[in-house]
Amino acid sequence: MTLKQENSHGLPRYLALGVIQGLAAWSAYAVIEFLASSILFRLARPYARFTTWHWVLTGQLAAAYLAHGVLFGALAGGMIFFFRKTPRLSGGQAALVTEHAATLTLTVALALDMAHNPEPPDGWWRLLLVPLALSGMLLLAMRSKAWSTRLGLLTNPWVVAGLFLGLGQVSTLDEMGVAGQLGVPLQLWYYLLLGVLALAAAAAIWGGRRWRQAWNPQRVFAPNWAATGLALLLMATAFALGVEPASPATPRATIAGTSPRPNVILIVMDTVRADHLSLYGYQRDTTPNLKKLAADSTVYPQALSAADITLTSHASIFTGLYPSWHGAYCQPPEAPYGRQLGPVPTMAEVLARNGYHTLGVAANLYLRAAFGLQRGFAAFHIPRPVPVLAGDESWYMLRHGMRRAINQFIDTSQFDRLYSRGDAVNGEFFEMLGQPELAQAPFFAFFNYMDAHYPYIPPHPFDRLFPGKNASTMEGDLGGIQTRVGKYGDPLPDLYTTHALSQYDGGIAYIDSQIGQLVDWLKRQDLYDNTMIVVTADHGEAFGERRLFLHGNSLYANLLHVGLLVKYPHRAHVGQVDTPVSLIDIFPTVMKAVGVEPPAGLQGRDLLDPAASEPRNLFGESFPCPVPHGPVCPDGCIMRAVISWPNKFIWSSKGSPESYQLLEDPNENRNVFGSLNKTAQELSDELRAWIKTMPPQPKQQLNLSPEEIRRFKSLGYIQ
Repeated sequence: MTLKQENSHGLPRYLALGVIQGLAAWSAYAVIEFLASSILFRLARPYARFTTWHWVLTGQLAAAYLAHGVLFGALAGGMIFFFRKTPRLSGGQAALVTEHAATLTLTVALALDMAHNPEPPDGWWRLLLVPLALSGMLLLAMRSKAWSTRLGLLTNPWVVAGLFLGLGQVSTLDEMGVAGQLGVPLQLWYYLLLGVLALAAAAAIWGGRRWRQAWNPQRVFAPNWAATGLALLLMATAFALGVEPASPATPRATIAGTSPRPNVILIVMDTVRADHLSLYGYQRDTTPNLKKLAADSTVYPQALSAADITLTSHASIFTGLYPSWHGAYCQPPEAPYGRQLGPVPTMAEVLARNGYHTLGVAANLYLRAAFGLQRGFAAFHIPRPVPVLAGDESWYMLRHGMRRAINQFIDTSQFDRLYSRGDAVNGEFFEMLGQPELAQAPFFAFFNYMDAHYPYIPPHPFDRLFPGKNASTMEGDLGGIQTRVGKYGDPLPDLYTTHALSQYDGGIAYIDSQIGQLVDWLKRQDLYDNTMIVVTADHGEAFGERRLFLHGNSLYANLLHVGLLVKYPHRAHVGQVDTPVSLIDIFPTVMKAVGVEPPAGLQGRDLLDPAASEPRNLFGESFPCPVPHGPVCPDGCIMRAVISWPNKFIWSSKGSPESYQLLEDPNENRNVFGSLNKTAQELSDELRAWIKTMPPQPKQQLNLSPEEIRRFKSLGYIQ
């Protein structure tokens, strides 16, 4: 656009010029932010995957930046119009001055967004100085042609966005764990990036004084046109890549299934409590596929987890041992986030030694190799998506504020997603099936679905399957309520339970749909009859009961009572077993069903053995993990429980003893422990005797990288 007689042009021409420059400024930022957030994240973490939902959200962000560019660019153009008769604009530089003004709207937005961040990191104000300094430079360039010349391209939106986002990376580099991932000293990367940014700024000033001045100031700078074009291309490409496939993922190769030995599939529905399964009579139909599977299975309505958190419970499932025996539990301060599994045999190891091809796919980060839970698996994948909001790594980026703006018009709950959906878990498994060993050997496959986990964000249409969703509620809102109720004793608002439970139940229903797809695949492959399918959960979830939220902080029924369904090979056993059982029983039961001798020392019982129906004590343990705790144990404590149906006794290292009669009080609201309660006293004695038999566990030193800590924190595992 050329403005030969700028003073004679009317407001529409200045508004049009402002829109063009506004689009350029906000588009340049959108493109560089995408590179700094999504692309850099992927390059630094080769295991991360781009997903369809990531591209949809990226497209929404690009569209929002373009819309804001139009709005604030028009505002900048209008402002320039009212100053069109000043000496600064009478020299034929309206295009350049409008560029400065449009870029100023971007830097002011960056500063305001950072200042309103609800949880900024320490020292955040130092980075706030960057957009403030850039705003000052832009004001100088708008007022003075001399300053505009001196600053060169330092005020161009490409350079402004690059410097701000680059310095944002510098400010968080010491917390990113990049050194461990790239194998170089962290300090080197810190100073290298600082040096690159300093050189870029110097080049922008030096080159701008020469190159930019050669460009006609009455015309829009060519790179600015390119910014808008690239942002439009990003938006169109993102929406094209975000189209969901018409049908679920299918394996690339057909599994012959020639082995007469049964296959085994172990499915863990992460964080799913038993009383939210329609399989068990829950009023919402959360598990229609499990109800169908139950017709060919044995259902255990009184199954209990051995622990209240992912690491420890999975370790008990895999080893058939209680936590104090297998050793994988939180042990502050040496291993505050969890110890590594001890030298005990795992289900995968035993099956692998007996000719099984072992495969594992998990969505939960706790299942990674560092904790020892992948021992025995020939292949174990944790598909990790490239997030859109990468937690503390992207706290300074404008996309957080842009998400809030988008949320005024459309649901943005998926912006909070940091773990893979169930369809990615299934797809990863199907990708693993092309291995030739599977044509002859039986397989053992482990699945961990995390879609019912906090922050409760099931995909569409499962997010609307049950009433109660509040589309304006974000993860930060839920976290704030948890803090106010759990820490300060505020009343629990109905909004929390209504919204959270609707999304939690939607997540369970989505997991159920993925299990249904897996079962359908088994049937199409003629593998169903000869496959043992175990479906359970690692633990439940708290929704404000006793001012407790999430999990890892109690041994009440909402965390220990889980579902358990076993489809034995060839429907050998069908029905319902009401006797209470423990998840440590899965290991010996699988061994019996496939004809493999279980290792000695297992504490679980074979559920096919008639002795399993005899009364016995079941135990549960909780350790002080860095999760949100309640008022009784604000910093966490060790808890142990013994269940001798229908009686339950809970001991805590920092609380009073508790005892409940589960038939009369299934929600454990009435503590009946007392000197006159003989049963409670007997259970207390039995628990003390059980504790005395625990083997000593050596101290361990196991720390997480800063990146892993942030990812655990985003899922509610770390306070």
